[in-house]
Amino acid sequence: MKVAIVSRGWWPIIKGGSEKFVYRIALGLSKKGYETYIVTRQAKDLSNDGSYSFLLVKHKILMPIVSTYTFSRKAGNLVNKLNPDIVIANSYWGETSLLYIKKEIKKIAVIHDVGLFRSPLAKRDLIKHVLRINALKKVTRVADLIVVPSEIVKQDLISFLRVDEHKIRVLGFEGVDGPFQYSYFDNGKIDIVQIGRYAPNKGQVILLKAIEIVSDKIKNSNISIKVHIAGGLTSKKYYNEVARMAEKINRKLGQEVIRVLLNVEDKDIEHLYKTADICVAPSIGEEGYGLTILECMAHGKPVIASDVFKETGVADNDRAIIVPRGDITELANAILDFISNPNKFKAIAEKGLEFARKCTWENVVNKFEEYIKDLK
Repeated sequence: MKVAIVSRGWWPIIKGGSEKFVYRIALGLSKKGYETYIVTRQAKDLSNDGSYSFLLVKHKILMPIVSTYTFSRKAGNLVNKLNPDIVIANSYWGETSLLYIKKEIKKIAVIHDVGLFRSPLAKRDLIKHVLRINALKKVTRVADLIVVPSEIVKQDLISFLRVDEHKIRVLGFEGVDGPFQYSYFDNGKIDIVQIGRYAPNKGQVILLKAIEIVSDKIKNSNISIKVHIAGGLTSKKYYNEVARMAEKINRKLGQEVIRVLLNVEDKDIEHLYKTADICVAPSIGEEGYGLTILECMAHGKPVIASDVFKETGVADNDRAIIVPRGDITELANAILDFISNPNKFKAIAEKGLEFARKCTWENVVNKFEEYIKDLK
């Protein structure tokens, strides 16, 4: 069977959860014998082990709305020429390539989240917000099947866009590579790690404000903390805000307590997970699942997560410490609780590790293949 996968960004050029998801789907389907083609933007160092082929969309990167439209039209044309049995689209909010693909080609839209309906951040640019809603609505109408990571995304699609629930398939989990065991690198400090793109919804600023409270509370003790914030660039403006704030806190404390790392290599991310005493995920919205939480759990580390991730299903009160989204004081208190009582968090970390062991990419691909067979 011939399968085309459309994704503007491709792992590891773009180190986002949605890009990694479709990359692993492509890899898994190729290994199962599917003739797989990737339709993506022209870029250097595209990851490929030779099991699938690239069809590159060449266009000038202009203002985001124009670039998105241009990519979608050109990607649709490439898919039509390829004439696959099925096309899978990594449906970013503005991605509309499925609208330009022939009716006889079966279409699967992968929609990771619809936070644009709930998040006030998504509504700041009203014109962009309305365009995104209209694009997403049209995509859900032409898709033969819609794959989502969690029940909350399904319910949002039904509530806000009136999508036929019979078209929606809920994965219920995403994949993780392992190591599925506790691993630790001790540097003599309490290491607090956040991995995630630099974007306002990820909550790096919230973590930094919480760290200011934590630092003040422990200033007269012999406790030493180190905060590692790492991720790819989505918003340069927001990244600069995070970097300036971290620098200001470090100056106030007279030492580098906070490291702000940009575009970190996979091996260095792995080292951060091993170094971590605890991982923090303070997102305030626009999340479909929470892959970095799962990755932390797979290393046997406890997680403090906002209640956003309880809604997506990756976290609950047994396998994570849940704090209200945007609540700086509660986040600080949770970190202080860990500093004071690390053994209290061991049972939580063990539950997280147990959950992560069930979430292999092999299981994800197998479930996705079932959806493809539904359309044959």
